[in-house]
Amino acid sequence: MSSNYPGGFANGVTIRGVPISVSNPGESFWVNNSGVLAKGGVGGSDGNDGTYRRPFSTLDYAIGKCTASRGDVIYLMPGHAETVDAAGDITCDVIGVTIVGLGSGTLQPSLTFETADTADILISATDVSFFNVRFTANFVDVAAGLDVNSNNAGFYNCKFTDTGTDLNYLVVMNVADGVDDLTVEGCTYIGKDAQNDNVIQAAGTHDNFIIRDNYFINTVAQAAAEGMIEVTTAANNFIIEGNRFHSETAAVDNAFVTIGGTASTGWAINNCMSSVDLDATAANFLGSFDVTGLGSFNNLATGAADESGVQFLTAEDLT
Repeated sequence: MSSNYPGGFANGVTIRGVPISVSNPGESFWVNNSGVLAKGGVGGSDGNDGTYRRPFSTLDYAIGKCTASRGDVIYLMPGHAETVDAAGDITCDVIGVTIVGLGSGTLQPSLTFETADTADILISATDVSFFNVRFTANFVDVAAGLDVNSNNAGFYNCKFTDTGTDLNYLVVMNVADGVDDLTVEGCTYIGKDAQNDNVIQAAGTHDNFIIRDNYFINTVAQAAAEGMIEVTTAANNFIIEGNRFHSETAAVDNAFVTIGGTASTGWAINNCMSSVDLDATAANFLGSFDVTGLGSFNNLATGAADESGVQFLTAEDLT
């Protein structure tokens, strides 16, 4: 049994020796379709009331119970797993919703794209964030698992991965033209198929992206040269910082970051790149990390596993 103290606790509250603080001003909803239930709880169902002991079973239903701009939080319980079977199967259409996955390793909540290459999660409302959720491609050439169509989307400590060969992403995250203020921080991408193209594909011009402290890894050679981060026109006030990139492609040109246009602004700082390009030519690495217009500081590259990365700024630096 749970209780609600309507007047609040002026000096905070401690339960079983644990201080409790609630930072979100909105409602909290719980989602769980795993076989492990809360103590005294029942199995997840969209007929439940969405509480800890009576959770919903699907994320999309929980989003529909949220109120725009209130700061509602949806908790995906450990072991929760859903499939995304069609375009917009899950639609984030309520402003200001935060989705938090609880659990680590095999218990990290998982959203899996399957059944069709058009299966995706649509983010159509502003200020939507995901924390600690695993997004997995389980169909051949998933066109874009995450379709970001609104500003201020955030992904924190998430994992993006393929099931394996021919069960893969073409693009993990497609960001529509003109969408701004994307944050991708502390995430891991592991690509397992030769057709993997982009982790973040930003079509057109975009402002105020923060792409920081992520790991981007292709474990097999790629069939085509595509930047893991690709902006087609211009990147304004971009921060690309502290990321780690690895490619198994022999010719590393275009493999990591490509920004189109010449009017971009921002910073590329402390990024590290490795590949199996034994030639490791400076020209190839410059092409693989094309951040034209951005201030570039202390970015390192190596073409061999047993060699230290070298900082490069011009085509002569790595020769």
